[in-house]
Amino acid sequence: MLTGFVSFAQEKKSELNYKVITVDIDNFWNAYEALEKSTDSVQTFQSLYIDQASPEFEKFLELRNFTAKQYVNWIKGAPEFWKTIRPLTLEVKNKKKEIDSIYWKMADYYSNFQAPNICFAISPIQSGGTTDKGLILIGTEIATVDPEKVDISEINGFMKKVFQNSSGDIKSLVAHELVHTQQPNGDNENESLLSQAITEGSADFIATQLLQKQSMNAAIFEYGEKNQKKLWLEFKNDHDAEKTFEETDWFYNYNTNRPADLGYYIGYKIAESYYRNTKNKKKAIKDIINMNEPKEFLEMSHYGKSF
Repeated sequence: MLTGFVSFAQEKKSELNYKVITVDIDNFWNAYEALEKSTDSVQTFQSLYIDQASPEFEKFLELRNFTAKQYVNWIKGAPEFWKTIRPLTLEVKNKKKEIDSIYWKMADYYSNFQAPNICFAISPIQSGGTTDKGLILIGTEIATVDPEKVDISEINGFMKKVFQNSSGDIKSLVAHELVHTQQPNGDNENESLLSQAITEGSADFIATQLLQKQSMNAAIFEYGEKNQKKLWLEFKNDHDAEKTFEETDWFYNYNTNRPADLGYYIGYKIAESYYRNTKNKKKAIKDIINMNEPKEFLEMSHYGKSF
């Protein structure tokens, strides 16, 4: 097992009451097909997709401010992308058993687990996944991209880099976002660099244990393992200077010569170190999820002391 993770006896629960919502995927492709004969593309997409939104997708729209014009522009600008991504988005409707297995493992490892609903929709190539108050929201056109199956030649900018390193494995994304729904600060981006790193990295750490395979982006993890000491000392300098995550390039910066989002890696290693240095493993998982004092958590993890 990865990182010495302990398999806990599953607590007896009759069922996990949550919904997997996929109707918005069907609504998207209905609107997409209607564009062929439409004389007003934006209005067509507004009425057939956005106005038909499930209550869960309405929350996604509220959080990300997607507009019908954005969708139409992307559909017209990247036709081959949409043709090739379509079958992969439709396959998601058959993934319920795989998602169930992740939820049950989370219930096994974390006694306070509350199963969130999960909505698979289509974003205008803007959001792979986010959470809001017990709800997981997935941009399926991003989450399912496999560059060996999807034509990404029409995609430019940072999304091209994201897609080039994608695997199309929705289980990793679901597991990561599932952890966020249990964290006190999982719905929010924190101003503190350290807090952001631990919140995001610990979601990847626990997701890795749930799946029993590395869930973090391979490029990030491999680069981190090869440059761990250097990265930690650089991160420590920024943390000691009390910089916010927005003042650094540890997150969401795709214009560097190294993998973006290396803050995830630092947070992962801090969570991993805390887990390894805590005797009661089930308590360790609970502590990692409920972390709300990042400086104290870092100290108790003992991470970085060997450097």
